[in-house]
Amino acid sequence: MDVLDDSSYQCSDTNKTLEIDEACFNIVNLYNATVRFYSVAWEAYWGNGKLQAVLEPRSTTGVIISTKHPLHIYYQVKEPGSNYLDYCHETYNFEEHGSYGWNISAEHLCSHIYVIREPTKNYLPIIAAIMIYILVALVWSISKVIIRVIKGKLSPNNPLNISDLERLQESESVTFPTIRTTKSSTRIHSVDTFRGIAVLLMIFVNNGGGEYVWFNHSAWFGLTIADLVLPWFAWIMGLTIAISKRAELRITTSRIKIALRCLVRSLILILFGLMLNSIRNGRVKSLGDLRFPGVLQLLAITYFVCATLELIFMKPHSQDTLLQFGRFASFHDILDNWPQWLIVTGIVATHTLITFLLPVPNCPRGYFGPGGELDHRGKYMNCTAGAAGYIDRLIFGNHIYNKTSDAVYGTILPYDPEGLMNTISAIFIVYLGVHAGKILLLFYQHNYRIIRWVVWAMITGLIAGILCNFERQEGVIPISKKMMSLSFVLSTSSLAFLLFAFLYFLIDYRQFWTGAPFVYAGSNPIFLYVGHILTKSLFPWSWYISYRTHGTLLAMNLWTTMLWALVAYLLHRKDIIITV
Repeated sequence: MDVLDDSSYQCSDTNKTLEIDEACFNIVNLYNATVRFYSVAWEAYWGNGKLQAVLEPRSTTGVIISTKHPLHIYYQVKEPGSNYLDYCHETYNFEEHGSYGWNISAEHLCSHIYVIREPTKNYLPIIAAIMIYILVALVWSISKVIIRVIKGKLSPNNPLNISDLERLQESESVTFPTIRTTKSSTRIHSVDTFRGIAVLLMIFVNNGGGEYVWFNHSAWFGLTIADLVLPWFAWIMGLTIAISKRAELRITTSRIKIALRCLVRSLILILFGLMLNSIRNGRVKSLGDLRFPGVLQLLAITYFVCATLELIFMKPHSQDTLLQFGRFASFHDILDNWPQWLIVTGIVATHTLITFLLPVPNCPRGYFGPGGELDHRGKYMNCTAGAAGYIDRLIFGNHIYNKTSDAVYGTILPYDPEGLMNTISAIFIVYLGVHAGKILLLFYQHNYRIIRWVVWAMITGLIAGILCNFERQEGVIPISKKMMSLSFVLSTSSLAFLLFAFLYFLIDYRQFWTGAPFVYAGSNPIFLYVGHILTKSLFPWSWYISYRTHGTLLAMNLWTTMLWALVAYLLHRKDIIITV
């Protein structure tokens, strides 16, 4: 085997030309013929890839490739008297700024991929950030203890001295300190903490999340940290519906007035959502392509549906009806609300039947995939998002999310991740949150509440796993945030039940933690969400970075998140709660 001159390598001397999530792949072609090199993200491989380079005979070609996802690679050689044939299919997980080599020849076809230059450790900025936050938290906690010691608040054996006694005897009356009641002090801190985690995480990922793959939405199937944000926010919104509507029914008996307030709130949220959709790169869209669906629109509709259900069937007072159910007392929270469960189950069943039975032109029924030119060799080119995508394109036309170029799946049809079918699916997320609130209202022992939340986490997680066959994109209903599939709804709700149980144990039960700083953000979530969208490209929330790395982008995105956390804290100090 001839050894080719190393000077012909491209992009192997320095990583300065490599951007975020890029690596250099040097392919040594020892054929006496032209070779075509293909690659595609592993999850999008269904028999064909994208042509990345044409390799000249007996040459070395450096190809810059993406490291966001594991890649499936292969090459084609035209054999005499035949068409191009595929060789050496292999899946490899390239790492950022690494340089790799691959030798291909007629004698040995291909060697194993080898490392020429070690990749950078792109996760080090995350570890550094975590360590800094831990250090700051420790210093803050220790300083508070020291201040309390200095002030004598931690000394239980600090008797009154003579002058203190004399002053007490001389005073005509002893005035005890009053407890100041604020808007924030009357709230459930674990609820605000959960909501604060969701909204601050939303701000972080919406600003880029340091451009890390796991801080961005999944390509189509699977679950990332960013995929949890919206369902968690919807879930905790459902929990607050159960609490707030019960409180409102105690104050007034007019369910119509409460329903009208819910309608007005939903319309305001939809208006805010349309206003945010009208902003694109600092310019206002034309009305002809204004996107109608959106995050706030989804929250508004699901809120109104679930709040209306509660207003119709909820009892105005919490009644201890455990005895009336006898041996079924353990299912008290379900049996006491069976009409709501019956309607929500009907909504889920209807959504599922539409997904699997609605005929979509030139597409298989029950299709959950992205379609596009790379999915199944382009066989489902016009099937993006199956029935959900078809309904959105039919009803909304151009008024949906219009991005048709996908980095993983190539060209796809327009679809909307917050479209009509996904909004209907999200109703189930919100109602599972409502049920978590019912557990909080109907059961009075902390341990029993926590146990029930954990049990619900196990049940929803198990059903989700069965539906997706415990795989990333397999099963009857694969996990997909883009489709808001039933397995996605159940898996994210399972994690929500689990996280809330943990927060409730730490904050409201054992009182090991106050929930700071997330508890402050949870008091004004809509204000923070709208505010961060409007200021997303403005200083001091963001600025231009000439040399983009995970570290520099992570620092800026964390700064943006902390700045909004500071705004939330200042609102808390002023006892300002901005509601819609």
